[in-house]
Amino acid sequence: MDRKEYITGLICGGAAFVMWGLLPLYWRTVNAISPYQIFTQRVFWSFLVVAIILRLRGEWGFFTNLLRDKNNWLAALGPSLAIAINWLLFIWSVNNGFVIEASLGYYINPLVLTLIGVVILKERLNKLQTTGIIFALVGVLIKSISYGQIPFVALTLAISFALYGFMKKKSPLKSLYGLGFETLVVGIPAFPFLLMVEFQGRGVSGNLPWYFWLMIAFSGLATAIPLLLYSEGAKRLPLSVVGFLQYIYPTLVLLLGIFVFGEAFDLMSGIAFGFIWIGLGFFSYSQYRILSKN
Repeated sequence: MDRKEYITGLICGGAAFVMWGLLPLYWRTVNAISPYQIFTQRVFWSFLVVAIILRLRGEWGFFTNLLRDKNNWLAALGPSLAIAINWLLFIWSVNNGFVIEASLGYYINPLVLTLIGVVILKERLNKLQTTGIIFALVGVLIKSISYGQIPFVALTLAISFALYGFMKKKSPLKSLYGLGFETLVVGIPAFPFLLMVEFQGRGVSGNLPWYFWLMIAFSGLATAIPLLLYSEGAKRLPLSVVGFLQYIYPTLVLLLGIFVFGEAFDLMSGIAFGFIWIGLGFFSYSQYRILSKN
């Protein structure tokens, strides 16, 4: 493996997961508007950033040709719905005191993706993977008991992001084109809502300082840049390394929830996360053994 490419991959991949992990700080800075408005603003500005990038790359004409094919729209429907649920719920959880539970969702996401492989693709689990999933399920059960209810935020985030990853793997669209389609599909109902709240005087205009537009416009860059960095990193790194780097994301979110946002993290939470981390250890070691044989 080329050492320079490997280092470039580490920088790009690591930077992507660090940016994603720090996003709760950004969502808190723009919580002067509702999570639903933040979400629709994110969709709008993300599409605008994608359009600018495609124009700069000289690929806008090719993208508009893709828009003429109804099969591309059909391929984008599933991922669009999954990522819309994920984005909206994550923004809502950050601004409603569920940051730690959100981090739990992204810790268990790889395990949910494995279960999807078992249920849908009829893949078989080895002993290490089975052990890892059992430990993770025990952790979720402990968390549910300590909560007094099932951690719906964590499970919905995990399932929606896992389904998104699964469907993106099957999608014929490259990541940037896919994001363009997804923001358009979600934007069809989201953009009218955004216009409605602005015209009704419940949005940014007339209620917040002019510079808030700059702050919320940054959501487009905060969405597109980590995705592009992740794509560049994934091209240059072994899957085992990418799999390890991805835990930077929920770890940073968890630390922000505890030390910055002051959410409760008691002994039962520690035990629950401990079981999940042990499960991830078994799961990651299993992946390492599989890849080392290839």
